[in-house]
Amino acid sequence: MNANLDLTQIQSDDDSALLEQGRRIRTLHEIISRPDLSFDQQIDETLRLGCKLFGTEIGKVGRQDPENNKSEFLNTVVMSDLPAKRGIILPLDKTFCQVTFSSPETIAISHVKESEFKDHPAAEFLGMQSYIGCSINVHGRKFGTVNFSNREPVAHPFTEADNDLVNLIGSWISVMMERQLDAEELNKAKDAAEIANQAKSSFLANMSHEIRTPLTAIIGFTDEVLNDDQSADERETALKIIQSSSQHLLSLINDVLDISKIESGELDIDESNVELRPILNDVLSIISGQAKQKNVKLLLDFKYPYPAIIKTDELRFKQILLNLCSNAIKFTSEGSITLEVIYHSEDEQLDINVKDTGIGMTAEQCEKVFKPFVQADSSTTKKYGGTGLGLSLSRKLAENLNGTLTASSDYGKGSTFTLIHPIKQSETDQFKLITSTKTDTNNKPQMTSPNKNLRVTGNILLADDSEMNQHLLSIYLKKIGANVDIADNGQIALSMAQNNNYDLILMDMMMPVMSGVEALRLLRRSEDTTPVVMLSANVTMEDKKTCAEAGSNEYLTKPIDKPKFYEMVARYLKPAEN
Repeated sequence: MNANLDLTQIQSDDDSALLEQGRRIRTLHEIISRPDLSFDQQIDETLRLGCKLFGTEIGKVGRQDPENNKSEFLNTVVMSDLPAKRGIILPLDKTFCQVTFSSPETIAISHVKESEFKDHPAAEFLGMQSYIGCSINVHGRKFGTVNFSNREPVAHPFTEADNDLVNLIGSWISVMMERQLDAEELNKAKDAAEIANQAKSSFLANMSHEIRTPLTAIIGFTDEVLNDDQSADERETALKIIQSSSQHLLSLINDVLDISKIESGELDIDESNVELRPILNDVLSIISGQAKQKNVKLLLDFKYPYPAIIKTDELRFKQILLNLCSNAIKFTSEGSITLEVIYHSEDEQLDINVKDTGIGMTAEQCEKVFKPFVQADSSTTKKYGGTGLGLSLSRKLAENLNGTLTASSDYGKGSTFTLIHPIKQSETDQFKLITSTKTDTNNKPQMTSPNKNLRVTGNILLADDSEMNQHLLSIYLKKIGANVDIADNGQIALSMAQNNNYDLILMDMMMPVMSGVEALRLLRRSEDTTPVVMLSANVTMEDKKTCAEAGSNEYLTKPIDKPKFYEMVARYLKPAEN
C-alpha cells in the first residue's frame, strides 16, 4: 500500500515538473515571438526570465576570446546592485565562463564552495556561489556563453530541467545571433552595392559627357571639312582637331578596357630592358601641347645616379606616367609640372615623383582618388571633367608591374604622385648607372614620329569585311609601295591565298561567311606558310591565344596604330630599291 502511494507521488511530481517546464518554455516562446521587441530587447527579456526562474541576480550573454584571455559582457541583466554592465572585459581564466566555453555540456553549480570548482580562480575573483550556463555557437563556431549567477547559493539546487532550459535559451540565442549577423552583413553589402551603383551611375554620366565631347568635335569638324567654302588653313585646323579628338576618345575607351582586363586577370605584361630617360623625354613631348595651352612649365629633374636601363613593360610604364602628367596639368592653372627621378640603390627601387603646383587635395580626398569611378570631389567633374578612371587604372597598372602608386598633397598648393618601381639589378643584364650630367648623353626630349621614308615592295592580301577599313589600310599600304588585293570575308581570302602568291596576309579576326580564324586554320592545314597578321578590335588574351594557336605570326589591335603598322609591314616585305 505504501509502495503504491510512493509511485503515485513520484508520478505526480514528474507530471508537475513537466507542466512547469512546459510553462517555462511557453513563457520563453512568448518573449522571442514578440514583434515589438528588438533583438537586444528579446535577449534582455530572456535573461530576466532566466534570473526569475533560476533565482539568480545576474543574467549575461558574453563573448569569449581564449587566445587573448578575454571575456566580454554583451547583454547583461542585473537584479541587484552589482556593477555588471555591457562592455566590461574580464580575464577569461578568472571566470566560470572559461569552463563553460570549453565544455560541450551545460555547467551547473548550485553551491561553489561545496563543488569541484571551489578552488577555481573565479570562485575568489568574482565571489559567485552559484552559476549555470552553456556555450553559444554561431555559424558552427563557438562564439561565447549565456549564463546566470548569484553571490549566494541558489535556494533550490539546479535540476536537469534547468539544464535543458539553459540549453534551449543558448540554442535560441545562437540562431538569433546568426540571423542578426547575416542581416548586418546583408545591410553592409546593400550599402556597399548602393555606393558602388551611385559611383557607377556618376561614372556613366561622366563617361557619356567625356565621349560626347570629342564626338561632337569629330562630327562637327568633319561636316566643316566637307564644305566647299573652307579655306586650306581652316581645313587643316579642322583635321587637326578631328585627329586630336579621336585620340582622346580612343584613350577613354582604352582606360575602360584596361580596367576590365585587370579585373578579369587578362592584362598582358611584356617586360623588357628599356632606356629610362628616352621614355620620360617622350612623355614630356607628348604632353607638351597640353602644358603649352595652359602656360604651365614642364621640368625633368634627375637625381644622380640613376639607372640607364630598367626592366619594365614600356607601354604600361609610359601609360602610368602619361596619366599622372595629364592629371597634373588638368588641375594646374599656373606654375609647373615636375618629373623627379630618384633611385634608391639600397632598396632597389626607382621613385618617379610627378609634382604639380595645382589645386591640391585634402587628406580625405587623397584616400578617394585611387578608387575606380570616383573623383576626389564631385564638383571636380563639373569643373575639370574626367571619368574618375585614370588614377585607379594607374595604380592597378603599377601593381601589375610589381610596384605601387601613392599620393600626397598640400591643399591649395599642389600634389605629388609617386610611382615606385622595383629595380632588380640581377634581372637587368645591361644595368648601369648614369652618375652625372657629363655621362648623361641623352638628355633632350625627342618627338617620336612614323618612318616617312619607308618604301617596300611586295604583294599583300587584305581580308576585312569593312569597306572603311579596306580603304584606309589600302591607302597606308599603297603609300609605301605595296600591292594590295582585297577579300570581303574569310572564304574569299582562303581561295585567293591558295591561288596566288602573297608576301603577307592581313586577316580580320571576325568576318561573315567564314571568320579569319577559321580561314587561317584551313590555310595552315594546307601547309601554306605565308606570314599572316591578324587584325582585331578584340584585345583579350584569349583572342590572342586563339589566333596564335591557329597559326598567326602576329596580332594587331584596331584602331590601327600607323607607326606600329608600318613597322610590322617592314618586317615581312622587302625594302624597295632606290
